[in-house]
Amino acid sequence: MKSKHWLILFFVLLFAGMAGYMAINYSVDPLGYFTVEKGTDYYQSNQYTRAIKTKYVTENAEQIDAVVIGGSKSGVLNTALLSEYTGKNYYNYYFNVGNFSDYRDYITYLVNNQYVSEITLHLSSFEVDYFQAGTANTQQVPAMVSGNIWNQAKEKLSYLLTDIQTLWKNYKKIKKWDVTTLDSTAMGERNRTKQYRSFEKNPVKYTYKNVTKDLDKYLAAMFQQTAETRPAYDDNLNALREIKTLCDEKGITLKVVIGASFIGERDTYECSRYYAYLKELVSITDVWDFSSFSDINLNPYNFVNRKHYNSAVGDLMINTMYGGESQEGFGIYLTQDNIDDYLKQRKADFDRLKEEFDATGTVTLQGMEDSSYIAAVDTEIYTKEEAEAILHANDTPKNPETETEGETEN
Repeated sequence: MKSKHWLILFFVLLFAGMAGYMAINYSVDPLGYFTVEKGTDYYQSNQYTRAIKTKYVTENAEQIDAVVIGGSKSGVLNTALLSEYTGKNYYNYYFNVGNFSDYRDYITYLVNNQYVSEITLHLSSFEVDYFQAGTANTQQVPAMVSGNIWNQAKEKLSYLLTDIQTLWKNYKKIKKWDVTTLDSTAMGERNRTKQYRSFEKNPVKYTYKNVTKDLDKYLAAMFQQTAETRPAYDDNLNALREIKTLCDEKGITLKVVIGASFIGERDTYECSRYYAYLKELVSITDVWDFSSFSDINLNPYNFVNRKHYNSAVGDLMINTMYGGESQEGFGIYLTQDNIDDYLKQRKADFDRLKEEFDATGTVTLQGMEDSSYIAAVDTEIYTKEEAEAILHANDTPKNPETETEGETEN
């Protein structure tokens, strides 16, 4: 009997310990898996946003009838503005490392369960680099998308038993968070407040550090057509065909838009193969394209970093799509009737810029004083001359006898 009592006590303590550990994991929730269950108002964009947003949209299906689906670029698309134009209650379903495999899975889930009547699918162009996301936990498709109850139970248990190292490491990060770095659960949009505040303090240095640094290296890669080897073209096209067919069958409105793209990120996709890919995209569905070589995409002050445009550019995209404010040369509705002319002009712009790069080692960018600057924050406007002076204010004259060639980075 004594042994039996000890055995019972052992299992009681074991289960109590496991329950306590699960409670800690639920409370700390290092990857944000239980954000919606706990009714938390905010989460960090690098947490398990795929699960957070899927749960939120599912639980609030009666209040949401349209979504933005896309990678991190699409995070600043204004859902209130989209709702104003469309009359739909929009939710921003963006997630990091956007890819066509996930786009297809989430759209299939939303459409088959009749959660939405309209989808704005935002493409970033560099999806051509990969069809699926990486292997990190935060980049997995949540089990509820598959609809398998057993898989959902296993997934929930795995997050309740998150290992101590992950729990502790993320707990320390969570303690340092403040609201300016967090996204709102109710809106789903990307919170760029921290970047905008940094930009506002010194837009010239911020833009150099985050957008234009090493620009010529990326331009060289673009003009050398390095993106020709990207592997995901065919898989992406097949996924879009599936998405389009499914939406048509279910009576769901699908709007496809290619977002604004700074010239310094085009080494990831700009090439002859991409132009053929773009033509095939348009053969599947009409597309709003904001990624041409427009002045807006040649103005680094419109971007928070090399691969992400600011919220004001996002607003301009939406306004242009729905007949509101627009800028000449920014945004075109591509159909099979105009795609050939568009590609001809895009190739001509590419060749013109390549000729300039071959001759000078760079290309001319627009500045803050240009009309192409779409300000996301109220900040002082600098001319190109003033910007150059700020960048080189701390440069020290070179002594040819003691210094080697090269620029000082500030």
